[in-house]
Amino acid sequence: MTIDPKPWRAARQALARAVALHLDDPNVSHIDLGWRILSSEENRLAPELAVRLHVHQKLSGVSFRAFAVRQPQRVFDAERIGFAIDVPQATYRLQWWPPAPGRRAQLHSELRGGISISNAESFGFGTLGGKVRDRRSGEEMILSNWHVLAGSWLARPGLPICQPAIVDGGIKTNAVAAYVRHAMDANLDAAVAKLNGQRPLRNEQMEIGAVAGVAVAQLGMKIKKSGRRTGVTSGIITGVEGHTKQRYAGLIRLIRNVIHIAPAEPDREISGPGDSGSWWLENSTSRATGLHFAGSNHPEFGLALSMPEVLNALNIDIAV
Repeated sequence: MTIDPKPWRAARQALARAVALHLDDPNVSHIDLGWRILSSEENRLAPELAVRLHVHQKLSGVSFRAFAVRQPQRVFDAERIGFAIDVPQATYRLQWWPPAPGRRAQLHSELRGGISISNAESFGFGTLGGKVRDRRSGEEMILSNWHVLAGSWLARPGLPICQPAIVDGGIKTNAVAAYVRHAMDANLDAAVAKLNGQRPLRNEQMEIGAVAGVAVAQLGMKIKKSGRRTGVTSGIITGVEGHTKQRYAGLIRLIRNVIHIAPAEPDREISGPGDSGSWWLENSTSRATGLHFAGSNHPEFGLALSMPEVLNALNIDIAV
């Protein structure tokens, strides 16, 4: 979708107003810029740019009229926001529990993106995202989510990272890396762990292949990922510059620079519990565009962090 600069600037200004007005609303699950969603069940999208206010529960008829009378400040108003709006219904959750069996849950003598991983003190699990390098030291690292590699505000550098995850049968002697740092202070659910030399890490996504670099997310971009729970899945980017709030170890935190993803085909699952930390790659180039961290079922959607912002916040590059 090609968007002229002037309407895009207006849309971004309207997005900022919508976030300021409504992100703290308990019924709002996510706010972004993207295509109007005509039918989430049939995956029908309209190439019409809108500020999208995703809600847990969509009201209509008598229920909406009563709500508007009681709490008029919570009503979404396109004129007040200053741009066309859309109101999809979806609840997004972090995807790191419960576990499930499978080949990706096994111990792998060579590490690669798409397999089971956790820290040594976690009862959750997620996906080994991929191989990166520290921009200063050149050291090889694993990039995944904060809630996969740390998961606690008490986590300190040096925390062992195990493959497979503890809930997949891993033990502390299966440690392949040590937690180093995170990007939560930059409102990004991302973290890195330094390899300990016990097993090699390949620049490869399981059942997809090598990662060729990094790409900026674009509306309509076709992408794919290799996740611990759902394997290889395909999607299309329908929203960018998203803002959401999630609960992390008891605290609600704002997460920014979020990409919204719908299934490439109707009724297809694109993510599930355990896929947190996997990388979304552009289909045509195999360049990484997003770091998956949350999803919705019924309707089926995924949320990922824009990869360029993640790399800059953590001062790393993808190791190609």
